[in-house]
Amino acid sequence: MDRPTSPPPFPRAWAWSGLLLALIAVAVFVFALPPSFLGHLDYIGAAVCHRLPEHSFFLGGEQLPLCQRCTGTFPGALTGLLLQWGVLRRRRAARFPALWVWGVVILCVGLFGLDGINSYTTLLTGNARGLLGYAPQPWLRLLTGTLTGLSMSIVLVPAFNQTLWRDNDPEERTLRNAGDLAVLVGVELAQAAVIYSLEPWLLYPIALYSTLGVVAMFVLLGAMVFVMALGRDASCAGWREAAVPFLWGVVFAALLIGGMDFFRLWLTGTLVGVPGL
Repeated sequence: MDRPTSPPPFPRAWAWSGLLLALIAVAVFVFALPPSFLGHLDYIGAAVCHRLPEHSFFLGGEQLPLCQRCTGTFPGALTGLLLQWGVLRRRRAARFPALWVWGVVILCVGLFGLDGINSYTTLLTGNARGLLGYAPQPWLRLLTGTLTGLSMSIVLVPAFNQTLWRDNDPEERTLRNAGDLAVLVGVELAQAAVIYSLEPWLLYPIALYSTLGVVAMFVLLGAMVFVMALGRDASCAGWREAAVPFLWGVVFAALLIGGMDFFRLWLTGTLVGVPGL
């Protein structure tokens, strides 16, 4: 398929307005929220996670911004992205993995859903063994979350490469063989093991990396939505040309996180847990 070799640049108005709004969003996040570093991160976590204390890890007496399952999911997704783009060097690969990899993805997401249902029913019924007949475990929440995060990255990398890059390679798979998948799974399991060690000195690294995972997912999604909305799919040749979509990705992320936090506070009055559960 023929592609334009030199599409017109994004209008300056889009660039400057995106930069202004992104700076405003960052300023609000830095100056308008509680002064503590972890308090800032809690607002990011609360946008996507119930943050039930009994389903969360505590390090050094401090609750992490995300619950046990989400502490696996979002760092898992971010690590999956970095591994595919960095270690495996699939920065322009635009072909989705083979069908058997989709089977692995479906299995991981299915286990995530089943364990989530089992865990949720313990809250609703008070039955310690849950609907599926086994007691929920923190390590299992973390594991199923990690594998689902990896699955998210497997889908997102080729979708992002197709959407943004003009020189994407439609013939190159992001995961070429079982060895590529094994590398990702091995690193993700090692990451989960480090998190599960619950070493107090890991509080800030885990809290920061997990919330960066949340922000990264929204920024990438926002950049994709921006170029598709303008009909500029596959129009960027490098990160410099992608700056405008990424600025609007930051705006998109800020609106989503801020909006979900506002709705949560309006509905429940708290960023920690869900009243009644």
